[in-house]
Amino acid sequence: MLRYKFWIETDSGINILGEGKWKLLKAIRDTGSLKAAFEKMGYTYRQTWENLKSIEEKLGFKLIEKHRGGESGGQTILTPKGERFIELFDKLYTEAEPDIQKHFDNMMNELNEIIE
Repeated sequence: MLRYKFWIETDSGINILGEGKWKLLKAIRDTGSLKAAFEKMGYTYRQTWENLKSIEEKLGFKLIEKHRGGESGGQTILTPKGERFIELFDKLYTEAEPDIQKHFDNMMNELNEIIE
């Protein structure tokens, strides 16, 4: 079985965003709530908030907008740039996966020839 992950880091190797934060942003988008998203992911509020702020600082733009109060108790939404960012990450996985799987299958076939 093949497992792999993509992540984005700075030129100096500092992690900016990986699969977990990408899924968190998708959960924020899907639920409209930071609280629901971090609970779904098993994160704490503080950890989540600090991570999101750190990512935004490293990227140089906001990913989320919080709207307080109101009848529904407020909401958290992705900014247009945040939406685009996760769309690009989605596209990376969608477009890369068939090629990665093909190379893995070829490698496994060659390994099987060695084993036999």
